[in-house]
Amino acid sequence: MQTVRSVKVTTLADNVVYDSRLLGQFGFSAYLEIKDYKGKKHLIIFDAGRRKGALLYNIKTLKLDLSPLECIILSHGHHDHTSATVELIKKAKRKVKVIAHPNAFLPKFKIEKGKRRYHGVPRGERKPDILKAGGQVVETTHPIEIIPGVLTSGEIKRVVPFEKTTWKNMTVIDGKQVKDHVLDDQALFINIEKYGILVLSGCAHAGIINTLKCALDVTKSKRLYGFIGGTHLIHPKEERLKETVRKLKEFDLQLMSPAHCTGHKSIATINQAFPKAFVLNYAGRTIDTAKKLKDPVF
Repeated sequence: MQTVRSVKVTTLADNVVYDSRLLGQFGFSAYLEIKDYKGKKHLIIFDAGRRKGALLYNIKTLKLDLSPLECIILSHGHHDHTSATVELIKKAKRKVKVIAHPNAFLPKFKIEKGKRRYHGVPRGERKPDILKAGGQVVETTHPIEIIPGVLTSGEIKRVVPFEKTTWKNMTVIDGKQVKDHVLDDQALFINIEKYGILVLSGCAHAGIINTLKCALDVTKSKRLYGFIGGTHLIHPKEERLKETVRKLKEFDLQLMSPAHCTGHKSIATINQAFPKAFVLNYAGRTIDTAKKLKDPVF
């Protein structure tokens, strides 16, 4: 797999915010500036948050340029990751590809007191809306190379026993209401020169260990650099959290920046277990592999 020279990841949306100029939300979105092996710059956005107003406000406040946007990766079809896709496309000055699993746009909902509570892709952000805005929808269960050195995971295999899906929500497939195993969950893999594979995850409904294993399998790499994003450990059973930490040690990661649906307890546990690799994530956080990482002063 080809390498890229560097990656700069700016978190646009997260549950935590430190900069008083910015807004937090229960959702995730990241702005990725990538310099490929030839030195050419590329702009990709991973996920589109839950509150479009807050997301767009942060983009404006951080003075980020969306005109060269090439691609939006949707990690899965929940509303806290897909609520501003159309608005992002409209700010680009080129045709933007939107890459998602075929199940991402299916109806998704909870059943509470006998009533459906919808939590799938919001109105105005679905396939017809994306196409009307000038975007191109690419639906696939297989990995796709965005640019040389940058690859989507495709559908992630569930091979780790303790990461079985405990999600109790529902979806509609072929007209039938069934349990949603969130098969649309996907990640992004970036092969960085001198570092290895950086993994971007949205919620990691497939499990963060399954996701990291997938990264090694899909890229054929032997070296993972780290991960940024959700781990779906917001309300973990104690045993699952212990097993996750134990398995994370096997990868020898240099960067761990859990976000969004990881939850305070799990973030603190990962911090304590991996103090040298841990990086606190929040809206406005920038991780640039071309520079030494340090906390900004607000």
